[in-house]
Amino acid sequence: MDNESTVIGSELPVLQTKGAYKYLKEITGNGAYYQVAWQKLADGYVALYGTTPVQIRSLPTLNDTFEDEEG
Repeated sequence: MDNESTVIGSELPVLQTKGAYKYLKEITGNGAYYQVAWQKLADGYVALYGTTPVQIRSLPTLNDTFEDEEG
C-alpha cells in the first residue's frame, strides 16, 4: 500500500472501485502497462494499471533553445 503523500504527489485520480483497471499482480509479465489511477482502500491506496498507452497531447521538443543557453 502507498501512503497518502505519495498518492497526492502523483496527481493521478483516486477511484473508489478499480473498474476495468488491473492490480500490478494481475498483469505483471504481460508486456506494457501504465499506472492510471489509485484505488482508495480502508487501509491505504493501491495502484491501478491499464494496458492502453496514455496519450500525451503536447511535449516540448528537445530542440527548444532557452535564451540563457544560447552561446
